[in-house]
Amino acid sequence: MHRLKYLSSFLIVSFLAACGEPSAPEPRDPARSFTVQESRLADASVGFGLRLYRQVAASESKPNVMVSPLSASMALGMTMNGAEGETLDAMRTTLGYGELGEAEINEAYKGLIAQLLARDHKVTFAIANSIWHERTFAVKAPFLDAARTWFDAEVAALDFSSASAPQTISAWAERQTNGRIKDLVKEISRDEIMLLVNAVYFKAPWTSQFDPKSTRNGAFRRADGSTVSAPLMNRDGNFRSVLNQEVMAVELFYGDSAFSMIVVAPANGASLASLEAKLTTDWWNGVAASMRPGRIVLTLPKFRMSYGKTLSDPLKQLGMGIAFDDVRADFDRIADRDDLYISRVEQKTFIDVNESGTEAAAATTVGIGLTSLPPSLVFDRPFIFAIRERESGALLFIGRLGDPTAAD
Repeated sequence: MHRLKYLSSFLIVSFLAACGEPSAPEPRDPARSFTVQESRLADASVGFGLRLYRQVAASESKPNVMVSPLSASMALGMTMNGAEGETLDAMRTTLGYGELGEAEINEAYKGLIAQLLARDHKVTFAIANSIWHERTFAVKAPFLDAARTWFDAEVAALDFSSASAPQTISAWAERQTNGRIKDLVKEISRDEIMLLVNAVYFKAPWTSQFDPKSTRNGAFRRADGSTVSAPLMNRDGNFRSVLNQEVMAVELFYGDSAFSMIVVAPANGASLASLEAKLTTDWWNGVAASMRPGRIVLTLPKFRMSYGKTLSDPLKQLGMGIAFDDVRADFDRIADRDDLYISRVEQKTFIDVNESGTEAAAATTVGIGLTSLPPSLVFDRPFIFAIRERESGALLFIGRLGDPTAAD
């Protein structure tokens, strides 16, 4: 595995009551059009991802934020197979599944995973799921069978009281992410008997790369009005973009153009927070649909960042609180006991954006040049960035860059 150019993220869902050695990867399915159910699931993940990002961004004091909607949706979707009653209803509503039945959801996840992996062979993209449970805990076979069948999850029993248990899970995560995410699980509490882990790895070259000789240090204006010097990449070329009174946005393609990065910033001097407040599925799709191809001069910061966040509170605020309630939660389909609940949901992400491509979730700035020159988009102020699969619209990562020089 290469040491550079990837994007990885993790979601851990752990219960008061939850994995194994990776097997050799199976051949990828051939690319095809997404089914109706897969497209509806992707749409649901977009809505969920935007709501999750808004919650995280609004509560984060750090300038840089990044989450993986795909990873969160997949890990929680796998967990949902163990929920019943009001807990199941709350998870379905929060994840935005709408009228999709449970069988349709599971089948759609399996198909979506296969098709995301098949979209572009110039892109290195991997998805891995696993379930780790305390060896003395009797897990119901149908729950584990569903995880294996629909999410290709690896399952392993561990002695959770052993000091080596967290290292075992962390080592699995490190292998799945080419060594980029280390020490994912630092400890397992005495109350926890199961951990569900999802890992997403993405490495892609730009379809049209930036020339390193065109990268120059320049001023990046932070949200408080102060500036920092950052390496700014520049390219004069054809992009899909939009510039209006509300936003400036640009789309950059990866590989054979199945995946892309969209960068969005306020165009009228408004704060990024005011833009983040508008992030709904309709608004996001409207921005994407409004972009048109044309020549522009693009300036985008070169940056690298890591981010980690406990997502429990944001998920509670989005309507999943009952799943975290140690009295009301209902996960009877995991085991024959009534004391199971989600004890934590955590996620870690990493990104490296440079002249040749993306190693992690990316952030971009949009700027405007003189009317006598080709239109320019200069992302020299805080902006939102997202990586998506273009046909389904599925959001792999979404984040903001408030300071390209901020420490990880």
